[in-house]
Amino acid sequence: MSKSVLVIDTPENCVVCIFCQEFGIGGREHACCYATNGDSENDMKLIDCIYGYRQSKPDWCPLMDLPEKDNGDYPANTFDAGFAEGWNQCIDEITGEVK
Repeated sequence: MSKSVLVIDTPENCVVCIFCQEFGIGGREHACCYATNGDSENDMKLIDCIYGYRQSKPDWCPLMDLPEKDNGDYPANTFDAGFAEGWNQCIDEITGEVK
C-alpha cells in the first residue's frame, strides 16, 4: 500500500486537534481520535482525559513533527554538503517553502 503525508500545524493537545472528536455519554465527557483506529478497523481510539481534557499529546499519537533542516557547516563539494542541501530541499518542498 502506498503512503501519504498530510502537513498540518501540530496541535499542542488533543482538544485543538482536527482528528479529535469530543462527545458526552451518561453525563461524562469523552474524546476520541479519528487518526487511529483503536483495536479494530471501525473503532476510534479513546483519549484518556484529565479534568475532561487531554493536557498533552499522548505517546500513541500518530502525528509526528517534521525533521529539522540540516544547518551543518560542511566543506563545499562533499557528500555531506550535497546530502544536507538535498535534505533541506525536501523539507522546503514538504512545507511549501520552495524558493
